[in-house]
Amino acid sequence: MIKQLQRTIPPKYTTLQLKRFVNPQKYVCPNNIPIYTIDAGNEEIVKIDIVFEAGDWYQPQSVVATSVVSLLQEGSLHFSAEEIAEKLDYLGSYLYTSASKHTATISIYCLHKHFKETIKIIEDIIKNPTFPEDKIQTFIHKKHQQYSIEAQKVEVISQKKFASILFGGFHPYGISAEPEDFLKINKDICHSFHKEFYNSDNCKIIVAGKIKNNHIDILKKHFGLLTWNVREIVSQIPQYVITPSFDKKHYFKKEDAVQSAIRVGKMLINKLNPDYPALQVLNTILGGYFGSRLMSNIREDKGYTYGIGSGIVSHRTAGYFVIASQVGKDVYQKALDEIYFEIKRLRTETIPYDELETVRNYMLATIARNFDGAFALSDSFKTILEYNLNADYYKRFWKTVSTIQTAELKNLANTYLDEGSMYEIVAG
Repeated sequence: MIKQLQRTIPPKYTTLQLKRFVNPQKYVCPNNIPIYTIDAGNEEIVKIDIVFEAGDWYQPQSVVATSVVSLLQEGSLHFSAEEIAEKLDYLGSYLYTSASKHTATISIYCLHKHFKETIKIIEDIIKNPTFPEDKIQTFIHKKHQQYSIEAQKVEVISQKKFASILFGGFHPYGISAEPEDFLKINKDICHSFHKEFYNSDNCKIIVAGKIKNNHIDILKKHFGLLTWNVREIVSQIPQYVITPSFDKKHYFKKEDAVQSAIRVGKMLINKLNPDYPALQVLNTILGGYFGSRLMSNIREDKGYTYGIGSGIVSHRTAGYFVIASQVGKDVYQKALDEIYFEIKRLRTETIPYDELETVRNYMLATIARNFDGAFALSDSFKTILEYNLNADYYKRFWKTVSTIQTAELKNLANTYLDEGSMYEIVAG
C-alpha cells in the first residue's frame, strides 16, 4: 500500500548538533617532518597536503611564491612536464598547488592502489624541480596577459588600492600582483626561492581519508628519513610594519567605467582574538549571506547593485573587515550612504530575535559542513595548524554562535564598527 504524502504536516524540526571534530594522529619522522593523519571515510582515496612556509611573506619580490609553487609540476629531474601530467592522469591522481600569504601547498588526491607510484612522482616534483626556461616563459606570458586584463576592472582596482591603503605598499598583506611583476620572474629566482624554502626543515604533511598503515611508511620513505634540500645558513624571518594611510577616503577615476567598485572597511581582529566568532555572527547579519541587511537594502530595495557583501578576513598576523560591491556610477554615493546607515543600525538598534535566529541556523549549518567528510576535516585542521589554535577552537566557535544574544552583538558593533573608523575606496 502506498503511503499518502501529507503536505499539510511539516517535517520534524531538530536542533542541529556539532559533528565531532576528528583530532588528527601525529607522527614525527626521523628528520622531524610531522605527518598528521585524519582517518575518516569509506572510499579508497586519500588527500595529501604537503605544506611549506613559502608564501608571499617570504618572497624577495612580488609573485615569486605563487610562480614557484605553480612551476613545480612543469618538469623535474626524472620527469618532463608532459610525463608528469600523463603519469598522474593514468594513475587517476590529481595535483593542485596554491600559495597564500604565509604558506605554499601541494595537494594530491590519490587512489589507494596507486599511492606508492603517485608519491614517487610527487617526491621528484618537490625535491628536484628543474624550472625549464620554455615553461617559465609560457607561464609568464599567460599570467601577464591574464593580469593585464584583470587590472582594467574597477573591482580589481578597488581591491588592490584597499589592501595597499590599509596595510601599506611594502607589507605582504598590502602588496598586490601587477602584470609586469611576472616579467621579472626567471629561472635563477625560482631555483633560489625553492632552495631556501622547500626543504625538510620547513615541511608539514597532512593526510586525510581512509588511511592504511603503509601510507605512512611510504611517506616516511620518500620524505621523512633523511634531511633534504636543507641550507646551512637559514635566512631570518622577515618582519614587516603595517603603515595605513592617514586619509580615510580615496577615489580612483576610470574614464570608461560604467560602474563604480566600492570598498569600505578597516583593520580588525583575526582568528586568534576571542571576539572573532561573535564578530562573524555580526558580520553575517550585516552582509555575510544572501539574506543580509546590505543585500536586502541596497540590492532588493534600492536596486543599486546585483550583489553586495561583507567579510572579516583573517591573516596570521592581522585581520580586516571589508564591505564590497559594484554599483551604477551615478548612485555610488547613495550606496555608500546606505552602507553607513546599516552599520549605524547595528550600533544603535537591537537586532530582532527572529533575524538573529535565522542567521544562527544558517551559520551552524555552514559550520557543520566544514566537518562533513575527511577532506573537509582536513581543510578545517589546516586552519588550526596555520594559526596554532587550540584543539577546541571549533567547539568554542559553535558555542558562541549557538548562544550569543542581541545585547552582546550591539556591544560588539559599538566596539568594532564605528562608521568614522572606516576607510572608503571607490574606483570608477
